[in-house]
Amino acid sequence: MKLPARISVLFFIGIFAAGSTALGYYYYFVYNPPLKAAEAFMRAMENGDVQALRRVIVMTENVDAGEFREPTEEETQYLLAEHFERGKILDQRKREGKSRDYYYLVYREPDGQVYALLVSAFAEGFRVVIPERRMSTRERYLWEYTWTN
Repeated sequence: MKLPARISVLFFIGIFAAGSTALGYYYYFVYNPPLKAAEAFMRAMENGDVQALRRVIVMTENVDAGEFREPTEEETQYLLAEHFERGKILDQRKREGKSRDYYYLVYREPDGQVYALLVSAFAEGFRVVIPERRMSTRERYLWEYTWTN
């Protein structure tokens, strides 16, 4: 029994609409929030906005323990005192930890060196994780990252 061509086209359109909706949901609720946090961080660093920066960062002594705390005024000022030049986010990798999930945003500095911006869920949203002690030779907010494909 042969189906009319109209049913096949409608079936294809239905599958396409369902797939597009699923991909849109994934991007909006799963993939995009860490990127929004990184964008807010870079905007606050460029503008030198202390209050905005305090809302988008969280401090940690040990990332494996998953213990975060709010930044102090001195830590925020110290972070803003460093030279900041916006880089580019190349990729996003998720790492599931013991106590929380981390999103490694593969971040390329303007000079071409590759590091990671670390983002994790905290309180009501996502925030950029800043180590209490320097984790990279470049900037305080960057984490060492080994680029592998």
